[in-house]
Amino acid sequence: MNSIDIRRFESRAKLLVSGEYLVLKGALSLALPLKYGQSLTVEEKEGKSMIRWKSIVKDNLWFTSTILLPGFRVMETNSTNISATLCGILSEAKTLNPNFLDSPKEYHVISAMDFLPEWGFGSSSTLISNIAYWADCDPFELNKLVFKGSCYDIACARSSFPIIYDTRDSGPVFRKANFHPLFDQQLYFVYLNRKQNSQKSINGLDLAMVTPNDLHAISELTSGLENAQNLETFRWLMELHEEYIGWIIRKEPVKSLYFDDFKGSLKSLGAWGGDFMLVASDQSEEYIRNYFNNKNLQTIFKYGEIVLAS
Repeated sequence: MNSIDIRRFESRAKLLVSGEYLVLKGALSLALPLKYGQSLTVEEKEGKSMIRWKSIVKDNLWFTSTILLPGFRVMETNSTNISATLCGILSEAKTLNPNFLDSPKEYHVISAMDFLPEWGFGSSSTLISNIAYWADCDPFELNKLVFKGSCYDIACARSSFPIIYDTRDSGPVFRKANFHPLFDQQLYFVYLNRKQNSQKSINGLDLAMVTPNDLHAISELTSGLENAQNLETFRWLMELHEEYIGWIIRKEPVKSLYFDDFKGSLKSLGAWGGDFMLVASDQSEEYIRNYFNNKNLQTIFKYGEIVLAS
């Protein structure tokens, strides 16, 4: 079989610094695209109408599926659950663009992540973004058809700088954030080893009692974090934000739960209880790493190591 066409797409991973949960209701949020991401390489060949899909995670084969077209019938796979999700995304992409996968071709697809799915960096959002590139459809519309959520992660997937994100009935609005912390050497991201399912976290949350005053308060804290000129102010705003969200969702902040003796400020990122947390401290890097290593937390990044900034 002769190769006809090879295309490659890339999308960024993300972290949500502020506005978690309430971004769904319209609060401003600060979100960071990362140096990590997911690529999608598509090779079209003459042959049967099917997709031969491979997903690679940090250079290791993670998932495979053979999908017969046009009905998206799975012929062979190592994960029926992941295949079902993938077929759902592809099917909805075709809904948005009926010409997608319309040619009688054999598609060899390789999706490659350079981060672990359990980190919560956006394995789903980067995949949605890449498939939308491939299908030539709106990634925000595709995400709405497949997953619930604010779509801030979709915005990050296609951004090369931190953003301030606002979800509205008319559609998402976002802009480049004025976020260039002079104290970034004192900021870290620590993985809690407690992977959270963002979709379940959203579904299990009742935000009906959130008031306009709550949204305004979180939006003000987001603006404050964006423009903080020193570590002391940034830490104070982090702690206020953590307390406020904890009060709204009726959960105890991560520091008081697990790290009450830590010399610095901690803030949950994304779904509370797992994934990464933001660490801000005037202590040395040796102190930071030793403290969390002693808590059996080994995955620690400095801000500049992973955040894509321009």
